[in-house]
Amino acid sequence: MTQEAEDYSLMQGIQSEATSDDGGGQNVGWVDAGDWLTYPVEIPSNGTYRVEYRVASPAGGTLSLDSDAGGTTYGSVDIPSTGGWQNWETINHTVQMRAGTHTFGIYAVTGGWNLNWWRITRIDG
Repeated sequence: MTQEAEDYSLMQGIQSEATSDDGGGQNVGWVDAGDWLTYPVEIPSNGTYRVEYRVASPAGGTLSLDSDAGGTTYGSVDIPSTGGWQNWETINHTVQMRAGTHTFGIYAVTGGWNLNWWRITRIDG
């Protein structure tokens, strides 16, 4: 389940720009601390999932993932310095998720990064 970053349902403080990443299109950029994005996503079954984020950042930052307006928190992920605003790397973390349609939120704990896409993949069966 890959979500293009610019296909959010709600946001605060987010802007889009053309991306140089594979596949072209748009990314969200100029992410500052306190900015956020939400996405409705159907999780087919309870289990262990890998959440990947395609990020670029000249100095690094931190994002956190939650669902259902903070009802479930999945933790924070450090974004490394990738060497520039359009130098893309994929980072990930592993989380437990429950089945159902959830509104996922990506929150900028610290800013200074761009996001091109994010993906949820079941890894335990």
